[in-house]
Amino acid sequence: MSLSRRHFLISGAAAIGACFLPSTFLRRLARFPAEPAVAIDAPSSPRHTLYATRHDDDVARWQLALGRPTTEYPSAPSWREWLADYESIDPEDEDAVTRWLASCGREEVSDDPTWLKDPVDDWIWEDYLENRFLIHDSPEAHALQYLSRLKLAHGPLTDASGVRLGRLDFFHGTMPGADSHFVEVEGEAILPALQHRLRELGESTAIEIIR
Repeated sequence: MSLSRRHFLISGAAAIGACFLPSTFLRRLARFPAEPAVAIDAPSSPRHTLYATRHDDDVARWQLALGRPTTEYPSAPSWREWLADYESIDPEDEDAVTRWLASCGREEVSDDPTWLKDPVDDWIWEDYLENRFLIHDSPEAHALQYLSRLKLAHGPLTDASGVRLGRLDFFHGTMPGADSHFVEVEGEAILPALQHRLRELGESTAIEIIR
């Protein structure tokens, strides 16, 4: 049994090749249909880990994260960290800091010279969390970026005979005002099949199910 080239590969990427599932994979999956982790043939020393968190006990549906999944939002950084890590501005470069503050409509943050140690304003951090974090910087967004680069088509997956195996769905926001970027997979066979495909592509990435 093989994953359909039409469903699994983006049109025009035939050089990637079809994903043929070996008989050992199918036997493991048939023996433990409710335990997809048993059939996942992950590399022993992976460079990256895709964590799969199950969202519904009644449906085999997981959300993927490249790195540990988001369970709570990160704390606001200091102004020094914000300027250096998020705006690529040297906090010691007074001219650059002044120009950035002016672009935000502010002349200064505080008269206290130690203001760089204070947390950034709430509105700045909340705007980051609601936009750049959800779209670009979260582990869930990183999973989407990673799998998108591999040219894996999203949508329903079937075997060569047309039997439905499940879905691989890429989300670039779910509705107006909800901008989260993430990947969801559905179906007991999808996680083992995706792991097998990653190995075929030479990716040193393991899929790990979070209980």
